[in-house]
Amino acid sequence: MSQSTNGGLDPNDPFGTLRTIRDANLDAWAKGMTSLVGSETFAKAIGLQLDTMLAATAPVQSAAQQTMESYLAQANMPSRNEVASLASRLTNIELRLDDMQAQLDTLLAALQTLTAALNDASAGEAKATAPRRSRKAAE
Repeated sequence: MSQSTNGGLDPNDPFGTLRTIRDANLDAWAKGMTSLVGSETFAKAIGLQLDTMLAATAPVQSAAQQTMESYLAQANMPSRNEVASLASRLTNIELRLDDMQAQLDTLLAALQTLTAALNDASAGEAKATAPRRSRKAAE
């Protein structure tokens, strides 16, 4: 009721005006920053800054890596590259073992099939010769 008469201000809410001002400022900043960050000029500037930072940190990173490798060598510890190489080799060995296991399983299945077929053939032969033997024994 009173909001329509005094331009949307509520006398019972002393911080309402401050909230309204804050919300308007945040909306204005958000629109301005969105247009700034979305521009091609900003993207180029950020890209140039990142390239410069990466170029500046590359020698430091290289020196730190060399220092770490020499320390690990003195402590008889493997370096990151040595561990990665070993992991790659172990993975290769595991894959070859899996392939060998699959081949052995195939051979075992074929051998079992062959054995079963031979057993069936010998059992059939035994049945076929059994009546002949019993006739000969009866005579």
